[in-house]
Amino acid sequence: MRRRLLLASSLIAASMLAACSLLSPPSYTLSAADMQAIVAKSFPRSYPLLGLLQLDVQAPSLQLLPESNRIQATMRADMSGKVLPHRLDGTMVLDFALRYSPADHSLRATQVQVKSLQMNGLPEAMEVMLHAYAPRAAEHAMEDVVVHTLRQEDLDRLDKAAELPATFKVTAEGLRIEFVKPKDEK
Repeated sequence: MRRRLLLASSLIAASMLAACSLLSPPSYTLSAADMQAIVAKSFPRSYPLLGLLQLDVQAPSLQLLPESNRIQATMRADMSGKVLPHRLDGTMVLDFALRYSPADHSLRATQVQVKSLQMNGLPEAMEVMLHAYAPRAAEHAMEDVVVHTLRQEDLDRLDKAAELPATFKVTAEGLRIEFVKPKDEK
């Protein structure tokens, strides 16, 4: 009798766990290294500034900012042009949020904000121009960059994937991606 009760309790617990896994939406965590590799595919990029300068940016180094649900990107930037005696190097730091694009099931950079832009050896008069125009070019460099495309194995499990927005949260471990079931499925 006791064995039957123990076996029945085990079966009920296993059934409940299986039911919970079917009810909960699929999710996974993408590591910072994985995001770094994906973002690197979109670089290097070049941007003309006023027809006089060219800003070249290299693939960024990413840092997770869980407290603000954003990602910071630090990248090497080089500037050259007719008004400069030689090519200048520097760094640019910006951060961004993420948005879901249902058209291709990707997570893309949005709300890009330049935090700092430093060019070594830039004449003072040029520095004013750089800070006036380069942040827009830098924000444009990262705006809409693909950070991740949702895994096909997860999309295959979802009948109406194009209608399902993914929710995502930047954590210390990486980017936590969860799928939301349509409201008519509960």
